[in-house]
Amino acid sequence: MFKKVLVPVDLGEPDFCQKAVDLALREIRDNQAELHLITVVPGYSNPIVAGYFSEDEHDKAVHRIAEQLQQFAHDKLPENLHPVMKVYEGSPAEHILSHIKHHDIDLVLLAAHHRSRLDEFLLGSVSARVAERSHCSVMLIRN
Repeated sequence: MFKKVLVPVDLGEPDFCQKAVDLALREIRDNQAELHLITVVPGYSNPIVAGYFSEDEHDKAVHRIAEQLQQFAHDKLPENLHPVMKVYEGSPAEHILSHIKHHDIDLVLLAAHHRSRLDEFLLGSVSARVAERSHCSVMLIRN
């Protein structure tokens, strides 16, 4: 049914998206779908990041995050599966939506945090933005 499945990964909480990964593996097994794993980190243009890290330190950190995403895939996926992996910098919702558009993603499996209404109002929600703006199917998975 779905040919390209995206699972955004929060490497700060790698086990949080386990259910999403499990569902993606089922879709891959049943429909020979292509798996995409992405993670999004704050960009160097973010004042908080730029104020604490040099550009060189930031580049090294992004490289380490890419290695962590590779390790996540190695730990969580079957050995014969080779997903498309990408590390983006900036707004998580915007990069997820951009990846969906540029890679013709059919299904997004997104682990959703449970936040209070005040947190949602003040901070917004990546999962809500993606579900609202995406032109493909989005499954929000709550733990």
